[in-house]
Amino acid sequence: MNLKEAFAKRLKEIRKKRGFTQEELAEAVEVAPRHISFIETAKSFPSADLIERLCKTLNINYSELFKSDNEFSREELIENIVAIIKKTDTDKLNYIYKMASEL
Repeated sequence: MNLKEAFAKRLKEIRKKRGFTQEELAEAVEVAPRHISFIETAKSFPSADLIERLCKTLNINYSELFKSDNEFSREELIENIVAIIKKTDTDKLNYIYKMASEL
């Protein structure tokens, strides 16, 4: 399972635990229901801004969305994170830095 798939699985678990349908969550975070569906099926990955809105709406810390059941080794986690960071623009990198420094 890759990072996008693990994130998708975790978001779906949290959404259901909090009692939201995909449509309700989509409305609360101001995206189309199809976008939530794409994220939960690992066809898409949310922006940093959307992650922030998801966390606020679901009343969770950022780290909750990235928790896994040790599905990745430390090296795999680092490799996956570096791959994501390399594709990210400077504004989002600054945002990621601020998020990470709060952990």
